[in-house]
Amino acid sequence: MMLFDYLRIPFTVEPAASGVAPAPGVADRIVWARLTPARPGRPSLFWPRAAPLPRDQASTPAIRRFRLGDDVLHARLVPDEALAGALTAAGWTRTEPLTDATGDRLGSLWRGADGGLLLPFDPDEVVTVFWSEAFVDAGSEGAGGRARRLAMAAYYGVRPVLPRRLQIAARRLYSRVQARRDFPRWPVEESLHDLFDRVLGWAAELAGAPVPHLAWWPHGHRWALVLTHDVETQDGVRLIPLLRSVEERTGNRSSWNLVPGRYRVDDALVRELQGAGFEVGVHGLHHDGRDLEPGEFERRLPQMRGWAERWGAVGFRSPATHRDWDTMASLPFEYDSSSPDTDPYEPQPGGCGSLLPFPNRGIVELPITLPQDHTLFVILQARDAGVWIDKTDRIRARGGMALIITHPDYTVRAPIARAYEELLNHLADDRDVWRALPAEVAAWWRRRAASSLGWDGATWTVSGPAAGEATVAWSASPAEAFAQAGELPAAAGD
Repeated sequence: MMLFDYLRIPFTVEPAASGVAPAPGVADRIVWARLTPARPGRPSLFWPRAAPLPRDQASTPAIRRFRLGDDVLHARLVPDEALAGALTAAGWTRTEPLTDATGDRLGSLWRGADGGLLLPFDPDEVVTVFWSEAFVDAGSEGAGGRARRLAMAAYYGVRPVLPRRLQIAARRLYSRVQARRDFPRWPVEESLHDLFDRVLGWAAELAGAPVPHLAWWPHGHRWALVLTHDVETQDGVRLIPLLRSVEERTGNRSSWNLVPGRYRVDDALVRELQGAGFEVGVHGLHHDGRDLEPGEFERRLPQMRGWAERWGAVGFRSPATHRDWDTMASLPFEYDSSSPDTDPYEPQPGGCGSLLPFPNRGIVELPITLPQDHTLFVILQARDAGVWIDKTDRIRARGGMALIITHPDYTVRAPIARAYEELLNHLADDRDVWRALPAEVAAWWRRRAASSLGWDGATWTVSGPAAGEATVAWSASPAEAFAQAGELPAAAGD
């Protein structure tokens, strides 16, 4: 189960066995996965194993948007009518409904007489659809989505000939259209993290004890703060000291993403930033909206790779946060930071829904989890750090990663530097935060993913490259867990 691997919950995999289905005759053409606690007599969790999504996800209309409580999820669903006969005969009952936007039931969670739980969707698919933003191809946007895409295309078609003042006025008008998007919700979309909490809760309930997993952050830190900047023009280079001084006054360091094909970047500036504890990343090659275009990407990639090697850069951010799930996976970098968790206002609206790093094959994705400064202060005309502070506090409460972009280029147009300092002062006395560079977060995430929990007869210990810095977290208090210590859930048919 990919989600258990991501959470780093210890489990063992058993070979697929006959009878893994929750009841004879239940949707016989479906391959069922089963999670069973090692303690005899405990109930199991069942779910249908979804086949991998095709590359052309728009050709997969079976992906459905549905609600589980207040949360909005996307996956292929097994409807009640395909399950009801066999499950009801075996003593299962429908519990929590899965509904569409109007409240009509699309499916259900099912409970067995022994307390077992059946999901009519694959949690791994829900997570993958979030991370890859495949929900935008699920056929759920309708006429409103088409209207927004046409409006965006019209704006960006005329943008090059508009004076800056008219560009901003047009963006402010268009932002009213963008704000109508109902998913992902802005400024916070918590559905994915609610699913993580549900899975941990289900595992603990079935095991009859709290479940251990690796904590998100090293050395007991409860959340992470990651500061980044995109420098888009030569004026932005000149204004680097303005935001840098804010960070140095508040005891922080950051990453500066530079555009080597658009303006002159002195090697001395790169060395000086790195020598002072900052990081430098690659922000595309020309910042002209074409860096990821098919054909153009392949032509520009050797130059981007060359600049990364020259600077010792391991991170990438796409200009205007243009992104493609497969293209990002092919980047020759340790991490990419181009995907917002939620942002309806960008040229490519949407978001991955995640407040945490996540893998995209060989690359670590570091989502942008705070609203961009240009959107907040230039387009929406905020006057202080209130939105940043409110969302950071929510991220902190969930143990996530607050990753922000600010642009020195825009500091002359809006009160960005003042608000940035207000945010950093708000966090100055926080002893639970890990103030990390993005390269440090990506490296930690790789170590965490390569480590595991094991029972040594007395306690749970961490083995692997994160040993010595990782800590054990629990779905409930650790004291309750020792009653079931050493008993791993077993995933059958997976």
